[in-house]
Amino acid sequence: MAYRFWAWKKLPQPFMTLFPSPRNGLWAEVLKETLFFPSLFQGDRVLWTFAWVFHAMLALIVVGHVRVFTDFPALWAALGINADTMSAVAGGAAGIAILLAVLLLLLRRLAIRRTREISTAGDHFALLLILAILLTGNAMRFLGHFDLNQTREYFAALVTLRAPSPPASAWFLAHFLLAQVLVLYIPFSKILHFGGVFFTQAALRRS
Repeated sequence: MAYRFWAWKKLPQPFMTLFPSPRNGLWAEVLKETLFFPSLFQGDRVLWTFAWVFHAMLALIVVGHVRVFTDFPALWAALGINADTMSAVAGGAAGIAILLAVLLLLLRRLAIRRTREISTAGDHFALLLILAILLTGNAMRFLGHFDLNQTREYFAALVTLRAPSPPASAWFLAHFLLAQVLVLYIPFSKILHFGGVFFTQAALRRS
């Protein structure tokens, strides 16, 4: 990923003057585009809805997965929050919402002729891989209780270079394996747009 970012930074960027010029600063415009996709909203509001829900839920899930590695009981007690209840409600809702968003994005890619024509095998593979990760993750949540202490002990053993004992859950093993495949695939796929967007949007808005 570092190499990809370095290669993008070395690409020649032609001088452009935009009209009308952005009213805000360059990086404010880039951040706005990155967080809210206003150009996509103007072009295709249905796609914007699916894409924004997907990315928003993904961000929530990534933050929620911090509890997979560690927990903060003192923080929850100080805030008066039952972390398990909050995780069950917010995590469950996010898991269902992002699953529906991915299914709709996949259906759109298959149903719309122009989108289908420009889609590559890598586009379909990425969506199917994400779908499999979501299905196994939701299975862990809804098809039985899974003790997060097992994952914390497992990752603690990895960090301290002790022989780890992975949780004895087929859903966890499948979910974790698929997530690792996704991480390996990211630098070679369009999923890396979460980093490339800063380069492209900055180039488009640089005057």
